[in-house]
Amino acid sequence: MKQFNVILYKRICIAVFVAVLIPSVALSKQKSCYDSVTYVQPMQQKTKRALYVLVDETVPLTDHMKKKVRLLLSDWGKPGDMIKIARFSASYRNLYPELVFHQKIEMDPSDRYMFNLSYKDKKMVKACLESQRQNFKNEFDMQLVKSLKNINPKIPKSELLGSLKLLSKQLYLPDEAEEKVVFLISDGMENSEVASFYAKGKVRKVDARKEISQVRRKGMIGYWKHSKVYVYGLGLMPDDKSYAKPDVIHKLSRFWEQYFVESGGKVKAIGTPELLLTSVE
Repeated sequence: MKQFNVILYKRICIAVFVAVLIPSVALSKQKSCYDSVTYVQPMQQKTKRALYVLVDETVPLTDHMKKKVRLLLSDWGKPGDMIKIARFSASYRNLYPELVFHQKIEMDPSDRYMFNLSYKDKKMVKACLESQRQNFKNEFDMQLVKSLKNINPKIPKSELLGSLKLLSKQLYLPDEAEEKVVFLISDGMENSEVASFYAKGKVRKVDARKEISQVRRKGMIGYWKHSKVYVYGLGLMPDDKSYAKPDVIHKLSRFWEQYFVESGGKVKAIGTPELLLTSVE
């Protein structure tokens, strides 16, 4: 009976872990500005660009680096853009992957579409789109700041691989977009039952080929097909906010580059820890 209760408890924990990640109605259901038009068929909306901001809550970003993240992503929020922000760390003490932002900006209507609208509907659509875009900008920046503020480097575990696989399957894979961009904010230091990049309390030199083979064998490769990937913060040390040694960072970079290649993506840039870019596109 005791063994049965333990098994049941584990199953419940897994169910809660997965259920929490699934977007709530408030996050995933967004009213279209074209739904209320009177006699004309609503416009068919397609997502042109999708941005996935994945925040590892264990990475010790400085205040300057947090501002840099906001600057790098400031060009997002154009017609046809969709953005999701998710944060994650370890699956204990209520630290689970969580979707905190999911919105899109609708495309501008064509001249032909607007020609068929009544004056009232034209005015309504224009006002709605303007309001939608302003609200999007404000909410996106607010949730990004909040997610970066909640970072806690003292969290002892960092389940990157497990979280990334779950996020790719539930948040990334179902979406259809002409262009998909993944912006991973992380030190890249896996420390879980799947793998650990530490030895004797220090970051070890990772054998990328060997580690990828092990990750593949354990079924922990994610689903990032056709993604353009940026990594920010790689090599930041949790204790004193210093950086890992160059040879260690080089091998760590090789691992994550191969990981995303294995998962169908393409790494555009890896910040070690900074990205020498002005924007992410």
